[in-house]
Amino acid sequence: MVDLSQQKGFTLLEALIAMLITGGALLGLGVVHLKSVQQSQLTAQRALVNIQANDLIDRLWADRCVINDTTKQNAIRDRWANNWNPTSTASNLTYSTSQLAMNQMMTDWGATLTPTVSNNIITYQLVISWKNAKAVWYQGITDTTGTQSLTYIVKEIKKWYKST
Repeated sequence: MVDLSQQKGFTLLEALIAMLITGGALLGLGVVHLKSVQQSQLTAQRALVNIQANDLIDRLWADRCVINDTTKQNAIRDRWANNWNPTSTASNLTYSTSQLAMNQMMTDWGATLTPTVSNNIITYQLVISWKNAKAVWYQGITDTTGTQSLTYIVKEIKKWYKST
């Protein structure tokens, strides 16, 4: 005969505690996953900003005559901004679906290019900013607009050769 006084298995209290621990662990994993997705979006935005900045820097290097001409610098910057903004009325380019998707990832982006000349060296400061409303709550930023920005500084020599 089987003795039923010997306990086999879990009690209700043990099962509830195990469920509580499992639920807490799953909730923690969900939060970690959410932050991971948010950080990957921010990483993608910053990668796109790097591509944009390198594009402008390449345009400035390609047209070295802009060194002393603010009007030409502004024209290059404006063409560059129009090429990166498919919603611009000044842009007459056609964009692929992936290019439009990249632009939607960078809402309200803008750029400023500030050249300064000192001791025969030109320093370009390029600041690209964009809005990332999700950054407000998960990074504890006090700026409620969620504006992010990256600054690039490029230096070049004003005069490459000695005049005779």
